[in-house]
Amino acid sequence: MTSVVLILCFMPIVIIFIVMKLATWMSLTTFETKYIREEAKKPHGPYYPDAYADVDEEEEERWNSMNN
Repeated sequence: MTSVVLILCFMPIVIIFIVMKLATWMSLTTFETKYIREEAKKPHGPYYPDAYADVDEEEEERWNSMNN
């Protein structure tokens, strides 16, 4: 009988904890959904065909100078 009373005493705390977790989860998912929709509408670009060409050339030159 005492264990039932103890469980019933802690039940409101558990319920409040679960409700807070659900509220936090729902608000963050709503915020993230809005953010994704806004980001999708922003203009993207310009895209470069080979954005790291200069870095690759430097590495290649460094590699060639080390091997020679």
